Amino acid sequence: MGLVKIGRPVLVVSAFIRKEDKFLLTYDPKFEFWRVPGGKPNNEEKIENALKREMKEELDIEISVDKFLGFGQDVVTIWKKRIVTRLILYFECHVASGKIKKSEEVTDYKWLTLGEIKNHDNLEPAMVDFFKRFLNRVNI
Repeated sequence: MGLVKIGRPVLVVSAFIRKEDKFLLTYDPKFEFWRVPGGKPNNEEKIENALKREMKEELDIEISVDKFLGFGQDVVTIWKKRIVTRLILYFECHVASGKIKKSEEVTDYKWLTLGEIKNHDNLEPAMVDFFKRFLNRVNI
């Protein structure tokens, strides 16, 4: 049948969740790469609320959104069936309450320094784009 291309870019919000000098990196089986957690806002949902909802759904934690960091863009394949162009907005956050739990959307996770994340294998393409655009310009 071949790959199906999705026509419009998809907006995604993602959280660089900080714990001291480390950030949460998660494995997403849907895309088959490592990324900071996130997801798509619902219609008429505020960005910060979408970010909080996604963290509750994916990781069972409550977060506080600290600041906007920048964006990244990519074109990815979902479940080896659909090609999607994504614009991802990245925010620095911290855990307000709860303990991280794995889910269908997050099958593994680890805490790494920003340098370790930047040099990690099999990283989400939008994160690589974000690092190229913003890493030297933002204070995280």
